Amino acid sequence: MDNRYEAYAYADPIFYDSPRRWGAQEEFTAVSRPLPTGWERGDLEIWAVVRPQDVQLPPQGWKIHVSSCAEDAEAVLEQVYDYCLREHITFKFLRGLPILQMQNSKYSPRGSSGKFCTLYPVGDTELRRCLEGLGPLLAGRRGPYILSDLRWGEGPLYLRYGGFAERHCHNDAGQRVLALEDPDGRLVPDVRGPGFSVPDWAPVPEFVEAAVAERAAPQTPELPYTVERVLHFSNAGGVYLGRKDADGPRVVLKEARPHAGLDQRGVDAVARLQQEHDMMARLSGLPGVPALHELLTVWEHRFLVQEFVEGQSLSEWLTAKYPLIHPDADDTTVAEYTREAIAVVDRIEHILDGMHARGVVFGDLHPRNLIIRPNGDICFIDFELASPVDSFVRPALGAAGFTAPSGYTGPEIDRYGLAAIRLWLFLPLAQLSALDSGKGTELADVIERRFPVPPGYTAEIRRLLAPSPSDGRTPRPELGLRRAETQALLSGPTADWPAVRDSLAAGIRAMATPHRDDRLFPGDIAQFTQGSLGLAHGAAGVLYALHASGAGVDAEHVRWLVDAARTRPARPGLYTGGHGVAYTLDLLGEREAALGLLRRLTDTVPDSPPGPDLSSGRAGIALTLLHFAGATDDSRLLDTALVHALASADELEKEGPASGRRKAGLMSGASGAALALVRLYEHTGDHALLERAETLLQLDLERCVTAADGTVQVLDGYRVLPYIETGSTGIGLTLDALLAHHPGSPTARHRTPIGRAAEPEFIIQPGLFNGRAGLIGYLALTRPHPHLLDSRRSVHTLDGADGTDAAEGPDGWGPAVHRQTALDRHRRLLALHQISYQGHLAFPGDQLLRLSADLATGSAGVLLALGTALADTPFLPWTSGADLTPPGPTRPAPATAGQCPAPR
Repeated sequence: MDNRYEAYAYADPIFYDSPRRWGAQEEFTAVSRPLPTGWERGDLEIWAVVRPQDVQLPPQGWKIHVSSCAEDAEAVLEQVYDYCLREHITFKFLRGLPILQMQNSKYSPRGSSGKFCTLYPVGDTELRRCLEGLGPLLAGRRGPYILSDLRWGEGPLYLRYGGFAERHCHNDAGQRVLALEDPDGRLVPDVRGPGFSVPDWAPVPEFVEAAVAERAAPQTPELPYTVERVLHFSNAGGVYLGRKDADGPRVVLKEARPHAGLDQRGVDAVARLQQEHDMMARLSGLPGVPALHELLTVWEHRFLVQEFVEGQSLSEWLTAKYPLIHPDADDTTVAEYTREAIAVVDRIEHILDGMHARGVVFGDLHPRNLIIRPNGDICFIDFELASPVDSFVRPALGAAGFTAPSGYTGPEIDRYGLAAIRLWLFLPLAQLSALDSGKGTELADVIERRFPVPPGYTAEIRRLLAPSPSDGRTPRPELGLRRAETQALLSGPTADWPAVRDSLAAGIRAMATPHRDDRLFPGDIAQFTQGSLGLAHGAAGVLYALHASGAGVDAEHVRWLVDAARTRPARPGLYTGGHGVAYTLDLLGEREAALGLLRRLTDTVPDSPPGPDLSSGRAGIALTLLHFAGATDDSRLLDTALVHALASADELEKEGPASGRRKAGLMSGASGAALALVRLYEHTGDHALLERAETLLQLDLERCVTAADGTVQVLDGYRVLPYIETGSTGIGLTLDALLAHHPGSPTARHRTPIGRAAEPEFIIQPGLFNGRAGLIGYLALTRPHPHLLDSRRSVHTLDGADGTDAAEGPDGWGPAVHRQTALDRHRRLLALHQISYQGHLAFPGDQLLRLSADLATGSAGVLLALGTALADTPFLPWTSGADLTPPGPTRPAPATAGQCPAPR
């Protein structure tokens, strides 16, 4: 689970949305208070900014942060507000209590925890005046310790050297981050981590030097344990592996920070740690519960010391054993896994019964809180949400998909979690039943069809995860309408492409919000950080998919994009920036707007040079310019495209295959730059471009591994990835483009095992960039011609239909499941993820917590991939040869007033 998504799930039960919209339900009165003459107010997402009009801030310097607990926040803000107006200081503050609580919640970024107000003094004299003036005013106030800052005195004031203006650069991992300017004029990352630091070159005021030196000195008292490594970090504190003595047993030390790591009731980590200690003491000696050692206080933090449990989490166990993530899962392997999984459920249930007999509800049952010891025994960890049955307090935290909805209480909380694990062990899609409770019964049916579970195994799933008005789980009126009908559009033996296309398009249009100026379609949380216009997560990507698939686009939606492209700041990039927007506008017949945006992008000097990648860097810019060179017959654009593509190649070749600055794959790796060179070769005939493309492709292939099942996938830490964005099938798309012109390339040997990586029966997400839709698009573009089909034999699949196997064909592919068969299976299995929205097909985005319409993660990406597979419509730009041409002869879209026509 990516913890960043939690904040964006609060505002709306169906779509990811801005934390500001959620926090606006309870804003401080200061947000809208009239200002004196000479002052102005600005908005910065979750912040309100107040500044004197006659003060010009420097780009960087020493800033002051004010921390606060929720109960003091209004009073603290009033004191800071009055002081800054009186002293003529620019400042900002969080807009409301819900946002303050979110910033201090358990899974919020540790680097921003505790920051309630920020002051921007100009110069050392003003900095000192603010510290000495505000310190006495706020004496005695409490707040979370701001880990990235230097504490000033004993109050809630903190300071650090950082940026005042928002400037960006790329860090060592190639990510675009906030920046500072060093003495040589270079932009370097403005590190806002969980520890205080000052750049070596930054000026430190004389009156601050002593505090900096004191912070650098060893802290006393020290923890009476030697920490060997960190197991986990959250805003609540760290979890560490350590020993008390060199030859003593290893223990786990769980840290709690006061006033931080809040749950939804505002309870902090220290209070929960005390509760955890008390519950573990009550359960002492019970099998499946770690041994408790001690509870101690070091400095301002509390530590719970307990037995270190050897083994692997249930999540790791499933990853190692789950058979359906491999291309072929025979009946014997599936049956053996079923026996083991059911045995795990039985052991978990036995331990829960023991806890309940001692009067304790565990309260947080999910796979990461269960350890399987080397001997197979189960051990529960993380008792911070446990509660006595006789004075039960409903948990105010929990893992999505495993947390019981309102209406459950006491031991039934754990029974719900166990039912979710029953589902998850066979279909790791428990989050879907939290989004749409009707999915519980639907997925239980799939389990019974695919796995040889005993009679009655799914009864608890159906009883506890299915909707029931008595416990507040009446389905949301927007979801579930015509469920069986929309599911049948995908799951039948054959597909009715026009019906599938029209239902997906209707669902996307139903999600549109042209009345909003911040976004047109709901999508991934990235639209609130990367912008809501681009191809990956914004309006351009959705309109591109509708246009490319022949579904047609609404004229009102095109006008929204035209207006936004004209008025929003222009950032470079094909998938995350303005170049993709310009390209899409041109496809939609808005050439004047497209060229206007392209000129702005050319004239705007970015705060940091673009990287070499396809998503936001030079490779994507090169392909965009290639398109406009052909569309406008301007050879200068082709020349500039070549400059960008070659500069991208130079940078990547210089870094080499072991570079930590980038990931592998189409969007972020060398494959995107290689694709740009192949397409430029097709326009210029320069074989040197093809040779360099092969060199770049090798860089990404060297980041791949051959898994035990024979597939070739990208190694990403401890995971292997087959996906389009950062996985092997994205590399495979460039490989196919290269082999079309250079079939004798030694890289051709990777084609078959990459293809096999696209064929697993189970994929956890449906999306285009990192899910099943991307594999569909890849298989559709690389499938052999019908005359190459070979003999087949039946296999079972999740959807209950028979699949088929084929021997290697003369095209050089060697899949056990023929590409067309794998395509059909992927199409049918999309029904696992589909959520009916207002009676139309729709899909959840990344993390499966909310619906998404965008290209990278949501319905638009599924639409694009299915169009490629079922109707040979275009896939992602430039992946199947030349890009789309601007509108010519048209065919009508499904009737919607004012639509722009779609291409033939």
